[in-house]
Amino acid sequence: MKRRLFLAAAASLSTGAWTQVPGPAQPQLGQVSKDSVWVPTPERVIRRMLQMADTTKDDLVVDLGSGDGRIPVYAGKHFGARALGVELEANLVSYSRNAAKAQGVSHLVRFVQQDLYEADISQASVVALYISPGVMERLKPKLLALEPGTRVVSHHFTLGDWEPDETIRVEGRSAHLWIVPAAVEGDWAISLPGEDFRLSIKRNHQMLVTAGERSGKALLVIGPKLRGTEIRFTTFDRDGSSRHFTGHAAGDRVSGTSQGEGIAAQNWIGIRSSRQAAR
Repeated sequence: MKRRLFLAAAASLSTGAWTQVPGPAQPQLGQVSKDSVWVPTPERVIRRMLQMADTTKDDLVVDLGSGDGRIPVYAGKHFGARALGVELEANLVSYSRNAAKAQGVSHLVRFVQQDLYEADISQASVVALYISPGVMERLKPKLLALEPGTRVVSHHFTLGDWEPDETIRVEGRSAHLWIVPAAVEGDWAISLPGEDFRLSIKRNHQMLVTAGERSGKALLVIGPKLRGTEIRFTTFDRDGSSRHFTGHAAGDRVSGTSQGEGIAAQNWIGIRSSRQAAR
């Protein structure tokens, strides 16, 4: 009974314009696959997911568990992005390829029949998901290992203790965005003209805990934020003026600009002297 109720609810929620491709490989709502059943994402949710990820023609969108191919096809048709759909079920792969051809995006979009756990997603700049919580949890280490700054978007389901960077609601449905965080944990020597201090960072995914030290005394560091490779925090100059730092992390180096009300803007760099374990 629960399964029937789930599929009935899914059918009522999955409406939206989509290519109907004639042929023998018609997808079936609720089709059982390895770890899930197939339920499509409405077009309006797809649009907002890809917008939230700032998708452009320069992106490679990889959809894990791509179903009837609507997310990759939409990414190609409306955002000009290259896209790859990874799907285990043969009839869904065939249908997706026909849909891409019907929509005129076969030159941008391709589909492979493959277990999503085995897919090489290392070149993805955007990863799209609508898969069960258990699969999301199993994929989380693979997603966190992607290049910092890679965007991950999901329809409805989340990634456990990895909190989304952004969540939106579309007609009663939720969509989430994560940006793979840079590994900025450790001890950093921060330098800008006439000012040097040390910054210690502990990291749990994109959440930071910081402590500062200048000339052997504690330095207050407030509002640390990490979004992909971009880091922000605020400290205070020796005269008490607040200074806001924005920087870009690349390996053991961070560089950026600092500014504050009534004080001169200055460039700054940070060099990591030791690295701590992150969660």
